[in-house]
Amino acid sequence: MALMVQLTVVSRAQTPTAAVVPANASNGKAVYLAHQCWACHGYNGETGTRLLQEDGTFTPRLLTASGFTAFIRAPRPDQAPPTGSTLSMPSYGMASLPNQQAAELFAYIKTFRPTQPALKDIPLLEQMIREGGRVKK
Repeated sequence: MALMVQLTVVSRAQTPTAAVVPANASNGKAVYLAHQCWACHGYNGETGTRLLQEDGTFTPRLLTASGFTAFIRAPRPDQAPPTGSTLSMPSYGMASLPNQQAAELFAYIKTFRPTQPALKDIPLLEQMIREGGRVKK
């Protein structure tokens, strides 16, 4: 499965240039597995540090290929890990993850779809939320 992804590549002169890179999601899956992304994000982006939000949309940093690439190059350099996480995203420089592989990883992640229903669609949980933890007599 091929996906055309536009990345902004910065040359040594620090002049951004746009390049359209054909990205193969199958190759991206191999990158996801090889770099053990699944250890924190699960095999579908729904566990651990989530890539997918409950409504099935992607976290904001995954909206564009260039935003994703910038994030994996220097994730939260001056911020603490996300709430509820004791892990910090490792940095993947050009030597460990070239732009082509980053584009393919992005293409693969964009194939993720929620596998669990939204909490609001689970009747028992919806009832518990409505009742607010009140004890019935």
